[in-house]
Amino acid sequence: MPSSSVEISIRQFTEQDIRAVAVLSATAGWNHTAADWQLLLYLHEEGCLLLEYAGRIVATTTLICYGDRLAWLGMALTHPEYRRLGFARRLVESALKIAEAKGIQSVKLDATDLGRPLYESLGFRHEQLIERWSRTEASSNKLEPAASPGSPDSELDRQAFGADRSQALRLLAAGALTFTADHGFAVLRNGLRAAYIGPCVARSPEAAELVIESCLAACSRDCYWDLLPSNHQAVKIAGTLSFKAERRLVRMVKGADFRGNESMIYAGAGFELG
Repeated sequence: MPSSSVEISIRQFTEQDIRAVAVLSATAGWNHTAADWQLLLYLHEEGCLLLEYAGRIVATTTLICYGDRLAWLGMALTHPEYRRLGFARRLVESALKIAEAKGIQSVKLDATDLGRPLYESLGFRHEQLIERWSRTEASSNKLEPAASPGSPDSELDRQAFGADRSQALRLLAAGALTFTADHGFAVLRNGLRAAYIGPCVARSPEAAELVIESCLAACSRDCYWDLLPSNHQAVKIAGTLSFKAERRLVRMVKGADFRGNESMIYAGAGFELG
């Protein structure tokens, strides 16, 4: 247990904290950059929380709200030296209070095996699996971009995801490459350890493969891709393009069940965004 004589405080993080929280995620081996943390701050400043122990930032959690139907909990991160002290629980409970005050109907997250017992104890339940696939630059085959540069289709995304995340898409696209085809788009973003493909939404596997191949043609480093294994076409495309499954998480939900048209979701936007 934390010492009762040491001050513990929870507060919103600000732009002045970006460097510190980015160092924290890098220490954990995560792929997030300072720009990713900045994006979360732009999306929902109130939901960007950190915990300080003896004046040191040691844990974080973020909550992104997509209207009042859905919120996404992410970046539940604790410095290795301060784990198993209940800090993650304090932060998640604080984030859930924000969601409750806003009348959010459903809260979702992507849980590791380590975090899952905590979330279950707070009322989250299993929805489905989500996997991170990776591809090394050395395994890359030569591809030519066939899709056109463009902007994410917010209406297509809303139909697939089930909630309006147009603001998140605009911010993601501002610092990334987006490739579009008839009824499909994919975003290629920079990461600390690897590039990241996502989100990718398409009405057909042909459109999805076209925009993802264009992302890979523009990428000269290792690459991550988060997909729902229930979308068998996404799994098939990933295998064809030399991606390999690397990690498996559990998507969990608290509150009302909430599902979009997941056959159109070929890549997630990130574990912190859905």
